[in-house]
Amino acid sequence: MDVTLNGARIHYERSGTGYPVLFIHAGIADSRMWEPQATALAERFDMIRPDLRGFGDTELPPVAYSGVADLIALLDHLEVDRAHVVGCSMGGTLAIDLALEDPRRVSRLVLIAAGISGSNLGAADAALFADVEAADKADDMDAVNRAEVRLWVDGPSRPEGSAPAAVRALVLDMNGRALNSDWSAAQSRPIDPPAITRLGHIAAPTLVIIGDHDLPHASANADVMMSKIPGARQVVIKDAAHLPSLERPEEFNRVLLDFLTR
Repeated sequence: MDVTLNGARIHYERSGTGYPVLFIHAGIADSRMWEPQATALAERFDMIRPDLRGFGDTELPPVAYSGVADLIALLDHLEVDRAHVVGCSMGGTLAIDLALEDPRRVSRLVLIAAGISGSNLGAADAALFADVEAADKADDMDAVNRAEVRLWVDGPSRPEGSAPAAVRALVLDMNGRALNSDWSAAQSRPIDPPAITRLGHIAAPTLVIIGDHDLPHASANADVMMSKIPGARQVVIKDAAHLPSLERPEEFNRVLLDFLTR
C-alpha cells in the first residue's frame, strides 16, 4: 500500500490482527526483512511495516525530511494512537528518536542492534569498513553491496558466507535497491538534542537485542542503552550478526512474543 505523507510517497505493508506493532527496518534492508515476523505473528498483532525514504518502494524526494515525522504521519494516517515499536539498526535509531519525541505513541520498545543518534561509537570500527570504502571510491555499487553484506550479515568474526544463503540473497537485493537511490539532495533531519543525551528519559519498557557476531560498536551501543534506559532488558541471540530476526527467526520470534505479551 502507498500513501503520500510529508510530500513523499511512502510504501508500507499491513497485516495481522491484534495490538499494533510498528516495525522499522535496518539501513541495509527494507520492509521485507520482517517477513518471518509477519508470517509467524499474524494472529497476535496488527503489523505495520513501512519502507523508509529511499528504501524498497518508497520514493526519495530531493528535500530535507524527518524520518520520525514520517513515522508519526503514517501512524496518524492509519489512525493508530499507540503501538509497540520494533526497530533494527538504523530503524532502531529512529525507534529511540520516536520514543523520545512522541513518547505517548510507544507502548513497548524493542531495539535490535540499534544505533543511537549523536553517538560516535561506530568510529571505533572504521578499519572494518576498508573494503566498503575502497569499493565506494571506485564507484562500484555492486562491490559496495557485497562488502556490506559480508560485514553486516555474515559479521566480522565469522567467515564470508556464514549467514544463510537465502538471507544473504535477500539483503543483497534490499541493500542494492537502496544503494541505487539518489541520496545527494535528500537530507534526514536529526532530532535535537540527540538521543545519546536523553536515553534516561525513555519511559516505555525496553528490550535490547544483539547478535553475538555483530560489529563491536553495535554491542557498545547496546551497553550504553542498558546503562541509560531505565529498566531495560537485554537478550543476546547466539550465532547471529546484525539481523538476528532474519538469521534466527524462530528464537527471535519467541523472545519478541514473550516481551510484547508479558
